[in-house]
Amino acid sequence: MKYSSMAAGQTGFTLIEVLMSLTVMVLILSVSYTALGPAGEGFLQLQEGRDSLESSSWAGRQLRMDIGMATAGSMVEIIPVSMQRDGRGDRYFDQLTLLVREAGKPGLTLVHYLLDEDRQMLVRESRLAWARQTTESVTMDITEAESFQVELMNAQGMWVNRWDNANAAFIWPRAARIHLISHGRERQWVASFPLGLNTP
Repeated sequence: MKYSSMAAGQTGFTLIEVLMSLTVMVLILSVSYTALGPAGEGFLQLQEGRDSLESSSWAGRQLRMDIGMATAGSMVEIIPVSMQRDGRGDRYFDQLTLLVREAGKPGLTLVHYLLDEDRQMLVRESRLAWARQTTESVTMDITEAESFQVELMNAQGMWVNRWDNANAAFIWPRAARIHLISHGRERQWVASFPLGLNTP
């Protein structure tokens, strides 16, 4: 007596049919991966570009906010605005220091912007203006950058790359212009110093 695992009237797939369907599925998947792979890479590049743009836009907002909050202090030895120029070819590694009145913080804050060359990162350092020199600054990474250039507008409306009032009564710049290169893309922001400061 013969036993069959199939009930009467049922049919199944033969081994050849199963192998053929697997082969067709593998072919479809390989063609799909080949076609969609570059599209996926393009999407990743687009996402990286968007993230870079958002990051540099946030950097512009932070810089404009600090410049707009610049103020003078009662201690003469603290210069409200100073900058250092460091240009090397088409790249700049300038530094900008501001005395600002930050919301929610007691007293005044010294804010220092500089480019960390090793990490190619624009960094914002801040500490209370009246704190000891040994007090550790609060450091914040702002955005990736290969170049950070600062220019200040003088009373004659000219952009200058030096602002040294250490030996005379301090004169406020009218505005600051920031050039930032991030991922090969250049961004520029202009921010005015607050009205009412002793600009001639």
